Amino acid sequence: MSDEISRREFLKTAAVGAVGVAAAGLLAGCGSEKAAAQTVSGDIKWDAEYDVVVLGYGAAGSNASITAAEAGAKVLLAEKCEEGEEGGNSKYSGQGIQCFTDAEKARTYYQSLRGFWETPSDAVIDAYIDKLKGQRDWLIHLGASPDKLDNYNKTGKPWTSKGEYPEVDGAGFMLYYTVSGGSFDAAYYHLLQKNVASRSSNIEIWYSSPAKHLIQDPKTKVILGVQIEKEGKMVNVHAKNGVIMTTGGFENSKEMVQNYLQEPYMTPYGAVKNTGDGITMALEVGAKLWHMSNAAGFLWCYKSPECERGVTISAKNMGIFVGPSGDRYMDETQPNRHGRINFAGRYIQMPAPLPAYFIMDNAVVSTKKIIRSFSDKNAQELAGGWFLQGKTIEELADNIAKKLPAEVLKPNAPTTFQQNFLATVEAWNKACADGKDSRYDRPADTMVPIKEGPFYALELGIMMYNTQGGPVRNEKAEVLDRDGKPIPHLYSAGELGAMWSDAYNGGGNLGECTAFGRIAGENAAAVKKD
Repeated sequence: MSDEISRREFLKTAAVGAVGVAAAGLLAGCGSEKAAAQTVSGDIKWDAEYDVVVLGYGAAGSNASITAAEAGAKVLLAEKCEEGEEGGNSKYSGQGIQCFTDAEKARTYYQSLRGFWETPSDAVIDAYIDKLKGQRDWLIHLGASPDKLDNYNKTGKPWTSKGEYPEVDGAGFMLYYTVSGGSFDAAYYHLLQKNVASRSSNIEIWYSSPAKHLIQDPKTKVILGVQIEKEGKMVNVHAKNGVIMTTGGFENSKEMVQNYLQEPYMTPYGAVKNTGDGITMALEVGAKLWHMSNAAGFLWCYKSPECERGVTISAKNMGIFVGPSGDRYMDETQPNRHGRINFAGRYIQMPAPLPAYFIMDNAVVSTKKIIRSFSDKNAQELAGGWFLQGKTIEELADNIAKKLPAEVLKPNAPTTFQQNFLATVEAWNKACADGKDSRYDRPADTMVPIKEGPFYALELGIMMYNTQGGPVRNEKAEVLDRDGKPIPHLYSAGELGAMWSDAYNGGGNLGECTAFGRIAGENAAAVKKD
């Protein structure tokens, strides 16, 4: 806390609801979460007060904090992770920041990316475009080099000047800025950190301080502040003008992944502590959700026992993927657009039947690194037991079947996993000999047979860059309730309720973090009369 606030306690009297609806004990800073269903009136014991409270120190939270501070607001930036671990997906991303060369063409393109969805509204798209018009100037204002910003657009990557969906009207007018001129180097995020630090007189940072609940007046529905766990204690932080939620997605919440993405589990690419906290808090205060089924992914990956994150994997000139039935299920080398593949003329999230395995023979494993970070000839990984093995293909089939839960095997009856698996390998070897994959049309020059023992299987996971779902926001970055009305003093930006409902163009998340982070910062910092 600031020295000024730590010397005193700010008291305010109001009829209030806390923790979404209310919690008398928690408002006093001494209760338990069992009180969360009670509605009370009385004195709130505020432990700290700021003009604006921002939850989450990623790109969206940084832009929101900087913008609010430049408007004169005293800002608290509360971060769940310990210092050095903050940043969410922002520092792991490609660092591309979306923009365009023609606003009207960009509008057409973004409308097309909605597909059959009715959201985001044209008003939200227009607000995004309007902010993107000044995107380059804003980045230069933060200290980015004009020359380096433009460098990445010269690479010819599809999502730069062509758009990730070049067949869609307006795609040829996309731009993709990077602060360093390169990618995947955290350069943009580090620039944002530098700008936050340089405004320390207006921005205070609390690390290891997860937000737990919003504090809401039950009558007016105004968000009065936030309950934050700091140094093992619950503190009530008053936000005079607004709370901005930038807490990221839910890719690390197994329960939400199962409920919203129809997968039993996921492996993160970047942030490992994005557990949907903002979604839970938003629901407590009556927010409406959108885009919960959308994610930037899925991508096939391998997660080693020694790492929290997954590494993408390719079957080119290697083996095949099989699902829990023992069958192949796709062209293992099929290109994707942030995890989406062309299925009957529409780009959908890649089908991902888990558990799945990458099947190879000794001719591959003894000569090639299966993953770039593996040791030479995969020696260390083999010794560490990362691969399932079998001297014969039948033995490998048995060893995989032993790993599969009984409930997974039941749908295959009366055919066993082993029978399907052996028939799949036999059919694959014939396709390699014929030079044609008649089932999924995998390119012949990527196909190699599975004939030379011993035989190997590497368990596959599905990885995604981030989720897009969360509370609905409007063109002012206000969070909307279930009737479509703004919840007073509550704003959001970034991957928590991102605007991308269907197709997604690279750079869109950081583009939105920047644009709606600024919109949220401006509107939250404005002095409120209610």
